[in-house]
Parts: sequence; structure tokens; C-alpha cells
Amino acid sequence: FRSDKSGNFYKQLFIQDTTGAIQLLVDATSLYGTYPVGRRVYVRCKGLTLTDNNNNMILGVKTVVAGVPSVEGIPSASVNNYIVGGSLNNPVEPIEVTLSDLNTNMQNRFINALIKLKDFEFIAADTAKTYSDTSVYKSTVNLNIKGCSGSSVIVRSSAYASFAALKVPKGNGDITSVYTVFGATKQLIIRDTSDVQFVNDRCGSGPVTTPRLTIAQL
Repeated sequence: FRSDKSGNFYKQLFIQDTTGAIQLLVDATSLYGTYPVGRRVYVRCKGLTLTDNNNNMILGVKTVVAGVPSVEGIPSASVNNYIVGGSLNNPVEPIEVTLSDLNTNMQNRFINALIKLKDFEFIAADTAKTYSDTSVYKSTVNLNIKGCSGSSVIVRSSAYASFAALKVPKGNGDITSVYTVFGATKQLIIRDTSDVQFVNDRCGSGPVTTPRLTIAQL
């Protein structure tokens, strides 16, 4: 259900069914060509390893780094041995949730899933910023969005995303994203800027009204 076409995801596949979602590490790029959004996939788990990466459940290939067991991406030459592509163009609808539905318990049903939050906006201090770092340092950037109730969550964007230099919208609205966690931190990762539909008035601003004048006043 997610695409790496924009560059905001890197060497990852996210898949979900009615029970939950999981992240697959794949040592290959441009995965959207073979596994576009809406393609059904089947995963042969024999030979793969499941790991807990700071409360985020990930599936990959077991390896050892400096004597410590670890997990890395499925080698590109072996992808077809583990991931089988099925039918295309299946409808992909985000799960509408509230922020209270999202916690950092590894068993949370929404971790790694495509979710939607309604009536959110970037905090005022972040509305003049771009989605990510446009400097030579290419640092991933965390911005904050909040609901009208005041609860907030991070939107995390890669400096290598095609939309990194775009300014974030100033309005309020719905955001679709992949929900991930890192330890006790909740994170939202958008697929591209079409996932951010902040086109309404900001919280508490009220509707924008046009003053009425008589012809004499004009």
C-alpha cells in the first residue's frame, strides 16, 4: 500500500491485511515498479527473520554485524524467492483512526499500517518550513502536526524525498500516512504530498468571511 516512487521510503515494503501490518526490508530500490500501490503480495516466510526494531516489527534476512545478530534487507537477487506478486489495482483505503488509537506497544494493530487522521494541521512554528532538509547535509526532518484538541504527532520526511523542498500547507484537514514507531516515539510517514489534504481553515480560526460594503461605501 505504499510506494517508494517519491523517495520518502527506502528499501522497504509495507503490507497489511485485516489483522495488522508489517514492514519488509528489501535490498532493492524502485520497488514501486514491481509492487505498485494496490498489488496483492504473498510472502514466503521460511528463511526470513522477524525482529523488534524499537517496538516496530520488521521482517528481513538474518545477519551478524560485529558479532551481534541483526536483520538486513532481502537481497535483490533473492526477492522473488520470498515475495510473490499477485493481482493489481486492488483498492487501498487508509484506516481512519484517532491519535488515541495509536500507541507504541509493538502489538498495536496500526503500526506499519496506512492510516488517516482527520482535522490536523502543522503547528504554527512549522508552517514556514519545508517538508525536509534542503541543505547539503540531507538530514531527515521531523515536523509536528496537531489536532484541534491540542494532541500532536511527528511527520517524518526524508531529505531525499522528491517533495523535500516544498513548503508544508498552512491549513487544516486530513492526513494519510504509514504509522511507525521508534521506541516511545510515534511517527507518520507520508507517501507523497497528496497524502496531506490540509485545505481547510486552521483550528479556531473560523470561516474566512468577505466584508460586505454598500455601493456608497465603495
